[in-house]
Amino acid sequence: MARQRLQADESKSFILSQARTLFIKNGYKGTTMDGLCEITNLSKGNLYHHFKNKEDIFLQLLEDYVEQLSLKWDSAEYQSLSPAHQLLTLADLFGRECENPLLTVAEEYFKTLPEDSPKTLKVAESLELIPNSINEAVQKGVDQQLFTGTDAESLSFAILSMLVGATQLCLAMPNLSSDQYASMHVNAIELLLSGIAAGK
Repeated sequence: MARQRLQADESKSFILSQARTLFIKNGYKGTTMDGLCEITNLSKGNLYHHFKNKEDIFLQLLEDYVEQLSLKWDSAEYQSLSPAHQLLTLADLFGRECENPLLTVAEEYFKTLPEDSPKTLKVAESLELIPNSINEAVQKGVDQQLFTGTDAESLSFAILSMLVGATQLCLAMPNLSSDQYASMHVNAIELLLSGIAAGK
């Protein structure tokens, strides 16, 4: 079969799309450049023209994922929400993302890195996007005196712990839908916030 000939940007997007499928199917260790050649029907020369290696491809996938999330947090719609509604929005996303297979691959990749690798910090920063967004929303709520009886650090820790706990419970119930996962996370945060809302 003739090798596909694509424009540079289109070719790169195509490689990333196919690579995402392969990483999710085979995991990080199980994905190879040979496998990428096969699934994309592109030569190794074409793949290496766009990416140095499979690690480079995976990091680009992770960077694109984080950028998509960042766009949501930076949107005027999200920024206009009250701190409580921002946290509920984050809980909804946390619930929907708890089974994101790309994040599972990211955890596998993270374990392959030495602690002193610069890439370790890059991956860690990517995985910290939601916790950082929680911290920002909580701090805003505390500053506006919307949340009482606690400090920002303690509340952020409680919210993240509750979301992580909800995720573990959801993963033990694989027959639930994405909407049900999200609902369970949102309900948990609603209960927590109801106990610290000012003027309750």
